[in-house]
Amino acid sequence: MSAPNYMPQPGDILVLTVVSPLYRNIYKSEVLTNDKNNLIISMPVSEGKLALISVGTPIEVTCTRNGYTFSSEVTDRSFTPNARLTICLPIQYSSNDNKGPSVLAITSGKGGVGKTTFTINLAISMAQTGKRVFIIDADLGTANVDILLNLQPKFNLNHVVNREKELLDIIVHGPGGIFVVPGGSGLQNLANMEQWQFNRLLTGLQSLEQYADIILIDTGAGLSKNVINFALSANKIIILTTPEPHAITDAYAIMKVLDEQRDKPSPYLVLNRVESAKEYDAVSEKILHVVDRFLDLKIQPLGYILEDPAVPKSNRKLEPFMLHYPDAPASRCINAIGAKLLSPEKEALSIPTGYNFFNKIKELFSR
Repeated sequence: MSAPNYMPQPGDILVLTVVSPLYRNIYKSEVLTNDKNNLIISMPVSEGKLALISVGTPIEVTCTRNGYTFSSEVTDRSFTPNARLTICLPIQYSSNDNKGPSVLAITSGKGGVGKTTFTINLAISMAQTGKRVFIIDADLGTANVDILLNLQPKFNLNHVVNREKELLDIIVHGPGGIFVVPGGSGLQNLANMEQWQFNRLLTGLQSLEQYADIILIDTGAGLSKNVINFALSANKIIILTTPEPHAITDAYAIMKVLDEQRDKPSPYLVLNRVESAKEYDAVSEKILHVVDRFLDLKIQPLGYILEDPAVPKSNRKLEPFMLHYPDAPASRCINAIGAKLLSPEKEALSIPTGYNFFNKIKELFSR
């Protein structure tokens, strides 16, 4: 039977097994509506009692009509106009109706500025608008997207390169409806791979085209060839820094490298851990002044994230602050940045004519 015939339909009865010690029963629910990303289901019931399953809870779902079983996660819970949950569909059922995914690389001149935390929470913010968002963990030295999300992926890109797994087999569901492509050491020696390994990796990544709306690349810090090539392969780049002088110096170093490229990008600038909007204005103005004076690069200020105790608190618990502290100052800042990127008026993430992420990777890493 082909995959579309397995798609749960409105009216189908689902049997839910909740992967949590808080919910020990087997629950039943009815599919209310579906779309390319999610199922809206009635609040699960067991023995006549509603189970108010919380957002972020993993579940195993079986459709009684055809016996199809898949893993999912509760991404939203609502009680109006009726009690219902939103759960995400398996990746195989999602399709990207656009010309291709927008690809955004998040980079920095140094480590320790909060790049991975920013990437994760920006992904969640975008996913909350209905976008299908993937993170590729390309921080080769200290790949830690899975660690900060408390995930334990069994496979990574290394298994794809070595023909042990297909890309869809290694993708991990993250909290908030995002998807993570674990990097592991699969990208460590990308420029030195055998041709067949490189082609295998590229073919795997290319399969994301039909599923992703947005791909976020969490690059490594510094100025290595891998970092620069991943940044240049994206159709938009975010340079993240903090107000500390040494962090700004390192961010400027990566700006200089980008300025030397034949096709100069126009990176965004985001300041993390600022004390106030006033500090952001003052620091970003100084950075833009230096760039305008010494470089031909056009830097676009995108926003800031306020210093917020919710951030380290969430990181210690391995929980994204966007989900657990949605009204915190840092969460509001992330939402503001996400809204600017997704703004239809500015079309910040529109895809340039002739742009193809996967062809760009092949071109850059084959030099």
